[in-house]
Amino acid sequence: MSEKKNDNKILVIMILNKTELLDELLLEFTNVGIDSATVLNSVGMAQQLSSLEDTRIISTIRPFITSDHSENKMIFTIVDESQVETIRKVVNDVIGDLSNPDTGVLFALPTLFTEGFH
Repeated sequence: MSEKKNDNKILVIMILNKTELLDELLLEFTNVGIDSATVLNSVGMAQQLSSLEDTRIISTIRPFITSDHSENKMIFTIVDESQVETIRKVVNDVIGDLSNPDTGVLFALPTLFTEGFH
């Protein structure tokens, strides 16, 4: 098997609520040398629950869990550990402060190995 050791590769995951900024974010990633990522459509739990038929519980909390965004984008990329801070800076420059509501979530995980990654 052509398995490679980790070599300090990090999986960075971004759940982007501000989907209108997706293209700008990906362009900025390429500008700083991040040239590979996967983008998937996703829906958050609160948004999914808000689409259910009215029930006693859901109808009482619906105003609190609905958002302006009907879907999110999930961005996955595997980068060298040295690029993680660059990604964080780009995300904050393009998206803004992630502690604000309806912006997004960013996190990173170490990888045990990679295959098919060049």
